[in-house]
Amino acid sequence: MTGMDLNLLRAFTAIYETGSLTRAALELSITQPSVSYALGRLRKQLADPLFARTAEGMVPTRRATELFETIRPAVAAIDATVEAGRAFDPASTRQEFRLCLTDLGELAFLPPLLRVFGNEAPHATLEIVPMQIDSVSQWLMRGEIDAAVASVPIEGAEHHKILYEERYVCVLPETFAGSDEPLALDEFAALRHVAIHQSSGHSQADRMLESMGVERRVVLRLHHFSVLPQIVASNDCAAIVPLRVAELFAAQQPVTFRELPFAIPTFNVSLYWNGAPPVSSARTWFRETIADALK
Repeated sequence: MTGMDLNLLRAFTAIYETGSLTRAALELSITQPSVSYALGRLRKQLADPLFARTAEGMVPTRRATELFETIRPAVAAIDATVEAGRAFDPASTRQEFRLCLTDLGELAFLPPLLRVFGNEAPHATLEIVPMQIDSVSQWLMRGEIDAAVASVPIEGAEHHKILYEERYVCVLPETFAGSDEPLALDEFAALRHVAIHQSSGHSQADRMLESMGVERRVVLRLHHFSVLPQIVASNDCAAIVPLRVAELFAAQQPVTFRELPFAIPTFNVSLYWNGAPPVSSARTWFRETIADALK
């Protein structure tokens, strides 16, 4: 790839990440014909079609996938070096930032984050990428996301910052309100439980219950937390959730929460990101803004 135009490489990574010439053009702020022209030049220089047009979008060839693993971090490093020397003004930027969150994180974190963005960076865009706990380390490595917030360690992430310590409680219908005492174990076992799939990134409680031999009467399994407070309130069910989320649910729905009848270790909610120095001032601002808003 000697003498390769850097703009061609940017077009290649944008097509690879978006799977679309149109979306790649929008991301690069150029016209679609310009992206098509860049792809044509790349195909000629690299002697490979690179992408096949399908009903699902632009599907990369094996050669394109091999190249992406090398090109994406190289382009990111060059851009970071250039950006590191530039002053960043959040008040005027129109940059898009990508943050990976669970749907539980969306419920708890988006309100304070949007308030900060509205005040400090009103023209910026925040894109939320749904958490896939088995994929997030690869997304960070390839630069497909700028950061992720998770309650479990993300293997392969180069950096992390602990935002706060958290613990699990049991969220219950409002009829259980009025007591500050933890649930008794027999009360807990008799409840109808809603369980959340481990792909959500909240598997600590399930592992602890298994190790203790404690069985729940699970009547519903969900992959998302968003409907959980309504289910608990209207179906006389219970669920294990982080304390901050239980407080949020209790403020929005006729539910309450109690301490669990057994000890589950506390856990850290952390911010994860990749990138060696120099780091762009825009991404530094982004990470510091998340950390300040979510502490």
